[in-house]
Amino acid sequence: MLVYIVSFPLVIWFMVYMILRKIMPKSVNTFKLVCDAGVVLWFYACAVLLESIVETNVAWLLLAVCCAIFPINAIWQRVRHEEVVFTKMFVHGWRLLFLFLVPAHAILFAIGIAKHMIH
Repeated sequence: MLVYIVSFPLVIWFMVYMILRKIMPKSVNTFKLVCDAGVVLWFYACAVLLESIVETNVAWLLLAVCCAIFPINAIWQRVRHEEVVFTKMFVHGWRLLFLFLVPAHAILFAIGIAKHMIH
């Protein structure tokens, strides 16, 4: 099961999206709900891929990068002369994590495949 979560989180994410789309009422935005829940899946997949590529536990580095998104978002709101609302900052940061982790997973997956083919 671990191999499927790490290798194919997009497939799992899409299946959850389709299931929730069928069972949730139309008033609920299922895409946002699945994106928010998918951050945990993508983070875990990226952490495992990063650990297998580097061959040491560097999940703390990925966690530090992900945690840095929240203060960067707060600074960005201040630069745009908006009031920093922590709930808004958390939601935007959480969705930025999704946008960061999906391409990071694709890059790490490609690097892992290339490393495996070389060795």
